[in-house]
Amino acid sequence: MAFDKLHNPQVAEAFTVYNVTLAANNTQYSQALPSMTTILEFQNRGAHDIRYAFVTGKVAASTAPYMTLKSGGYFYRDNLLLVGVTLYIATGDGASDVVEIMAGV
Repeated sequence: MAFDKLHNPQVAEAFTVYNVTLAANNTQYSQALPSMTTILEFQNRGAHDIRYAFVTGKVAASTAPYMTLKSGGYFYRDNLLLVGVTLYIATGDGASDVVEIMAGV
């Protein structure tokens, strides 16, 4: 049975996992998400807060608007339909932390 992503965006047929290393503090790192992403989840493998945004130029220097994912927390959203979206992430005190990202399409 084929799924209609436009009318049933919560249905994911495949998942892609990314590990993004935050090698330096206050430096922006990015991960382009697959077209038609319906589920997005990410967390920091380390023990530090991370800043994230979906617009470039916000997270490295803590320039609003951005969001903070607290240490030990995770971001999860489903029922999405993302096309042409990039996740931008940074940390202020967790150099070498790894952000684990999973995108379902």
